[in-house]
Amino acid sequence: MLRTLDRGLEAINVISRSSQGVTVQDLATALDIHRAAAYRILDTLESRQFAHKGSDGTYRLGSGVLAVSHRFMAQFRVVAQPVIQDLANEVGMTAFLAVEDAGQALALAVAEPVAVESLGIRFQVGFRHPLAQGADGIAILAQRPERPGEPAAVTTARQCGYSVTSGENQPGAAGMAVGLGDVEALQVEASVGVIRLGGPQDLRVEDVLPHLEGVRRSLRSLLTKP
Repeated sequence: MLRTLDRGLEAINVISRSSQGVTVQDLATALDIHRAAAYRILDTLESRQFAHKGSDGTYRLGSGVLAVSHRFMAQFRVVAQPVIQDLANEVGMTAFLAVEDAGQALALAVAEPVAVESLGIRFQVGFRHPLAQGADGIAILAQRPERPGEPAAVTTARQCGYSVTSGENQPGAAGMAVGLGDVEALQVEASVGVIRLGGPQDLRVEDVLPHLEGVRRSLRSLLTKP
């Protein structure tokens, strides 16, 4: 029974990695199983809406995966929010946790410092933007292998271990972020960072970076699989 479950979960992974969808034979080859077994797995996944068979006969992820993803994100946020609040209080800036979602950076948890009024910062849960725009998205991209033609900011962030941007998502504000790493264990690409009014010089990287690295360690410890 556990072997069947493992194959079903691996089948979801195989389907998720193919933008073109997979055929019964594709799955059979990937899992090194007979076509009949691959068909039974896909039929079961389709019945639970974890897979959808298109008119071309290929299978793609179904709406059931989206529902589970939303629940996962909600749980992820509940665990991360107290840590992000502590970060905001420590550095006196708006702090956030961002995740990759459908090719964009999505603010999953945001906190304002209790003792400091963050005037002019319009950054809230649910805010999203292209990955290549903003410190949070660039930090996520910097965790990926180097790619030809990637933005220079991504290359720089990969070399430095953090990203700093100015005015990309909000005029007059600067942001800094580090990637959480351990993508396989976290099951999501994510970054943690801060944003404040002013330019990059106002962030004082040497002061903020130790806090971000500490939060990264804390979140990885809380969120990764044992």
